[in-house]
Amino acid sequence: MIDINMLTTLSEAEIENPNLFPFPFSMHIGFAIIGLLFFLYRFVTDKKPYQLIFAFAIPFSLTIWLSDSRAWFYTLGAVEAVLVICAFITTFIFKDKPEEKAETTVKAEVASDDDDDKSDDEDETEASEIEDDEESADPETDDNDEEEE
Repeated sequence: MIDINMLTTLSEAEIENPNLFPFPFSMHIGFAIIGLLFFLYRFVTDKKPYQLIFAFAIPFSLTIWLSDSRAWFYTLGAVEAVLVICAFITTFIFKDKPEEKAETTVKAEVASDDDDDKSDDEDETEASEIEDDEESADPETDDNDEEEE
């Protein structure tokens, strides 16, 4: 069964100030590693700058454990806020422009139209060859030609 007081038990046992740190250092490291790996993977696949910013910002939050100073606590909070704002801004600056999507779509349509045109040309060529074969093999036209002579 799940113990509802599990988090409070963990925080009371390992943390000096449970109001400042809601979970123990080992959990913080685990979440930071998961976040780092997730955003690095997304950056490799999507190449969006905000993902790289978050990949840096999440493990950077571990530096809160370096000092008990209130000045460092607020400085780290300000730095994290700036990183989140930068990530938010870069989502708008570096997002895919509709013009680029339209150009890509048009190029894809043109390429598929070219393929369709080629297949249409091939179909027309085959159809004309079949008609030529039918005309040469048609006995009625041969009879009509003989009657006219």
